[in-house]
Amino acid sequence: MKNIIILLAVILTSFAAQSQSLSKKDVTGTWLVQNVENITANPKMASAMAKAVINLYADSSFEIKQKQEGSAYSYATTTHKNAKWSYNPSTQTINTTRSKMTFIISQSGDKIYFTDQNSGLKFEVVKPI
Repeated sequence: MKNIIILLAVILTSFAAQSQSLSKKDVTGTWLVQNVENITANPKMASAMAKAVINLYADSSFEIKQKQEGSAYSYATTTHKNAKWSYNPSTQTINTTRSKMTFIISQSGDKIYFTDQNSGLKFEVVKPI
């Protein structure tokens, strides 16, 4: 009986871990930064990334657009031209070229986070589209 309970616990844990894994298809698209955590790690970048849009296109191109002050719908692209991204599903990381950013993807409940490995900032993101 004890072995059956342990086996069920292992199976349930495996399913829970698997369900939190995102595929490249899941990651591809437009992500809106809802909240920035660990602001003290890099206050200037945290301010710039508040309400930013992260675009991970299907052709592997990549851009970040930052919301412009004073306008509800004005954004400025801040990434380098021809920036590319790649995704490693086993480590749940997004690597970018030109901007040299590495995002570690994590989930907590229904929330998704991109944590920038270089700055230490953690972005709560949603896919509005």
